Amino acid sequence: MRRFTDLLKRFRRDESGAFLVIFALLAIVLIATSGAVVDFTYTQTARSRAQNALDSAALALQSKINDANAQDDIKIEAQKIMTERLADSAITAQVNTVTIDTTQGKLNIQAQITVPTAFVQLVGIKSITAQLTSEATQGSKNIEVAVALDTTGSMSGQKLTDLKNAMTNSSNTGLIDVVVKDTQTPTYSKMAIIPWSNAVNVGSTYAASVRGPETAAKTITAASWATGSAYAISGVTKASPGVVTLTSKPSFANGDTVVITGVTGMTQLNGNMYKVSSLTTSSPWKFSLQTTGGSNVSTWFYSTYWSGGSVQKCLYSNCDITVTSAGHGFANGDYVHVENVNGMTGLNGNTYAVANKTSSTLELSGSGSDAAGQTYSSGGNLYCTLYGCSYYRFTNASGGITVYKANNCATERLNHSYDDTAPSTNYLDFNYTSGGSDCITQEIQPLTSDKTALRTLVNSLSASGSTAGHLGLAWGWYMISPNFAYLWPTASKPAAYGTSNLVKAVILMTDGQFNLQYCNGVLDQASGWGSGHINCNSIDDSRSQAETICTNIKSLTNPPILYTVGFDLGADTASLNFLKNCATDANHFFDAESGADLDTAFKQIAQDLNELRLSK
Repeated sequence: MRRFTDLLKRFRRDESGAFLVIFALLAIVLIATSGAVVDFTYTQTARSRAQNALDSAALALQSKINDANAQDDIKIEAQKIMTERLADSAITAQVNTVTIDTTQGKLNIQAQITVPTAFVQLVGIKSITAQLTSEATQGSKNIEVAVALDTTGSMSGQKLTDLKNAMTNSSNTGLIDVVVKDTQTPTYSKMAIIPWSNAVNVGSTYAASVRGPETAAKTITAASWATGSAYAISGVTKASPGVVTLTSKPSFANGDTVVITGVTGMTQLNGNMYKVSSLTTSSPWKFSLQTTGGSNVSTWFYSTYWSGGSVQKCLYSNCDITVTSAGHGFANGDYVHVENVNGMTGLNGNTYAVANKTSSTLELSGSGSDAAGQTYSSGGNLYCTLYGCSYYRFTNASGGITVYKANNCATERLNHSYDDTAPSTNYLDFNYTSGGSDCITQEIQPLTSDKTALRTLVNSLSASGSTAGHLGLAWGWYMISPNFAYLWPTASKPAAYGTSNLVKAVILMTDGQFNLQYCNGVLDQASGWGSGHINCNSIDDSRSQAETICTNIKSLTNPPILYTVGFDLGADTASLNFLKNCATDANHFFDAESGADLDTAFKQIAQDLNELRLSK
C-alpha cells in the first residue's frame, strides 16, 4: 500500500506533460465508449425502420414475380420504397439482390443500410452497416373483395387524404396494389369499390335494373291558355283604373279574364291576367282593368303607353293552361310535373293538379300565373309524381308539400328484407332529392382487376353528406354476391358462394355514427325534420339495419370475410362496438386512430386476403 501511495505522489509531482496526453486519450476512449450506446440505439432504430420498409416492399411487390424483367423491376421498386419509407438522407439504404421462386410464390429481397455514427467515429468507426432480408410468400387463391368507403362530410380534409393514401399510396403499397395482382394467372384478384354517404350511386347504367325503371313521361304536343281572337290595343290610360282602348269590337264580355301581351312603353301590363270591367257597347271599344279578384288596377305609376299590344280571352277564368298529350292516362286530381316545354317556359319545373281531363287533353290547375301570355312552340313532358316516377310529390316532416326528383342513387330494400336477393326479384328503393343534387357524385365500381380504374375512382373521391352506413355495407355485400352477377359485365361477375380456391371479402370503413335512413326513397323524419324529410319513418334505423345485414352475411353457408375498420372514432363506443360485432371475429376488426393506423390496417387486411406471409 505504501508503494502505491508513493507512486501517486510521484505522478502528482511529474511535470513532463505525459499525464495530460494520457488523460486526453482516455477521455476520447471514454466519450466514444459512452456514445457508443447512443450510436447503437440510433442504428437499431434505423434498422427496425429499414426492416419494416423492406417487409412492405416484399409484400407489395410479390405480385410482380411473374412479370417480364421482374428481378430488375422489383429491385428498382424496392429501392424506391425503402428510400421513401426511411425518409432520412443520412442513412444509405441499398437493395442488393432479388431472388424469385415462381413455383413457391416467393420473393426474397436482401438489402443493407449504412448508418453514420456520431460518437464512435472518434475511434475511427465512421458508420455501421446492417444486413437485411425479407421474404414474402403468397397463397394460391382467387380473391373477390368489395371495399365500402365512407365519404361523408366528416371525412373531409386530412382524413380523406389519409384514406386515399391508404388505398393508393405512391409507394405502391396501398390496398389496391397489394390485393390486385398485375398478373391474373394462374389465380385472379379483383376489387370492387363502393363510395357511400347519404346513399350509393349505382350509375345510370344500372339504376333502372337496381331500383326499377322510372315511369315513362307523357309527351306534350300542344299547349294553350287562350280562346277566340286576339284584339289589337290602340291605347292605355294612366288612371285608376287604367282603361284600354281596342281597334275593334271584342268577343269577350265583362267578367271575362284576359291577358295582355306585346305592349311597348307600358310593359308592366304584359303577361298579366285581368278581369274585364266597364266594357263599352259601341266604338271606341274600351274596358277598365281589374285584378282577377275584382279590384281596380291603377296604372298611374306605370310607364307611358307607346304602341302595340293585344288582348285575348283566357280559356278558363284563372287562365290555366290546357295541354294536349294523347293517351296521357292521368285522372282529375292527379299531380303532374312539367319539363322541357319550349316557348311556354313558365311551366317548366312546376307541379300541377290535373283538372278537366279528356283522353288527350288536361288542364294544369294554377298554371295561369306561370305561363299565361306565353306562346307554346314545341316539346314538353308530363311526369307522374307517385313513388316510382321521375318526380315524387310527398308531405314533408313540416307538413308542407315537396316535390323531389329521382337520381341514380339507390337506398333500402322496398320491403326492408336485408339480404342479397337479386334486384330483379326484390328492387331496392329509389332516392329522391332536391334536383337530384344530393346523390353522391362517385359511382360504384364493380369487381375489376383494372388497378388504374380503381385508383382513378379513389383519387376522385370527395366528402359530403351524412352517414347511411347500412347502405354502404349492403352494397359491399351485393358487389360480391352471385345473385347480383347478372347486372355486371362478364369480367365483373362474382363467382358463386363456396367456389373452391376462392376468398370473398367485404371491407367496411367508416368514421362515424350511422344516422340516416329512408322512407319511400326520401330521408325519413327521424333523420331530421324539415322540408327535405318525408313525414314517415323507416321501419328500422340505419344502425339496426346494418346489424341485421352483418348477421345475415355471417349466417350464409359460405360467408364472405367481413372486415370492419373504424377511423378516428375516438370514444364513440357505440360505433366501435357495432364494428367489432359486425366483423367476422375480433381479428377482423381494426380501430384506426390516425392515418398511419389506417394505412397499417389496410396492409394487414391485404396481407390476410393474399395469404401473404413474411417467411423470412
